[in-house]
Amino acid sequence: MKSSFKIYAIGNINHIKDKTILNIFKEYSDGLAGLKEKTKISLLLWFDKSDTPEKRKILKVHPRGDTKKPIRGVFSTRSPFRPNPIAVYETNILKIEENKIYIDKIDAFENTPIIDIKIGMEQ
Repeated sequence: MKSSFKIYAIGNINHIKDKTILNIFKEYSDGLAGLKEKTKISLLLWFDKSDTPEKRKILKVHPRGDTKKPIRGVFSTRSPFRPNPIAVYETNILKIEENKIYIDKIDAFENTPIIDIKIGMEQ
């Protein structure tokens, strides 16, 4: 049985030099209370540029697009092509300024929607 869900962006990605900035929308900024520098977080993004009906049907890929590697199921890879194009990054907070969180640079595209932030399990 298929179900539909609504996911709302809480912010988006920007890059400057060797850093990525998580721009959290003002209406969600209260949710940042308690986060601080050096906190390990899991960052969940919606890979909107990989969100097409065709790409959602791709269930087997060459890992990292390398055709020398054997084809595997998407659930055993970090491929952006999947039924729900959700990306997960584990990173540390470098700095927080108001509603902006600075982290080390990640490979997400500019303006990629942020759908959630969770603190690390050991926190």
